[in-house]
Amino acid sequence: MQPTWLVALSWASLAVGVVSFAVVLADTYLRGHRQPVKVMEIVWLVTVLYVGPAAVRLYWNWGRPEALSPRRRDDQPRRHRQGVIVTQVSRCGAHCALGFIVAEVALYVARFDPPQNALWIDYAGDYLAAVTIAVLFRFFDGPGHSVGQIWHALTTVVKVELVTITAFEVALFAWLTLAHHMVFPEPTLRPNSPTFWFAGQIGLIAGFITAFPAASWQVRRGLSVAPR
Repeated sequence: MQPTWLVALSWASLAVGVVSFAVVLADTYLRGHRQPVKVMEIVWLVTVLYVGPAAVRLYWNWGRPEALSPRRRDDQPRRHRQGVIVTQVSRCGAHCALGFIVAEVALYVARFDPPQNALWIDYAGDYLAAVTIAVLFRFFDGPGHSVGQIWHALTTVVKVELVTITAFEVALFAWLTLAHHMVFPEPTLRPNSPTFWFAGQIGLIAGFITAFPAASWQVRRGLSVAPR
């Protein structure tokens, strides 16, 4: 059984994410700050859910529709490139976060319980789920929903997002390996424990930070997922 203080800390961290989620949810749907690209509404909600208040600040600076204009209200130019990088990391990070949640819950429901030295099976599921979600986001964000559009969505993800997704996932998996073997070795972390999701939250934040250089490199090459 995990220590009481760790369980309490896990619940507190998860609660902060939920409150941050509620703030952006209210700003989007109650205050009417809807995104021009609808999938970005999901992206920002997922991002603040695991990053917390820091992501709310990023959303306020770079994610709200007003932030997409070329100038601030005081008529000072915005740093477009920084906003594009933040958008790139947030979108790819949302794919990874959703992939992590979907894959881990699915494996748990299926009662798949790999030994500590076979965590790579979990990681393969997380990665494949993240890429699949990225393709689905691209598919539903596109102008048509034909079979050919699926291939176009896949090739776009590989070209524009895969490097950032991979950098994010590498950091996530490195932390999860450390958490399973050294930080929280006993009892084994499972999705039915708040500590599991707290550990995942830390890993997702690590991935978010680690993905910035990859996203910056892709933006310099002219490959970005910035809203149209």
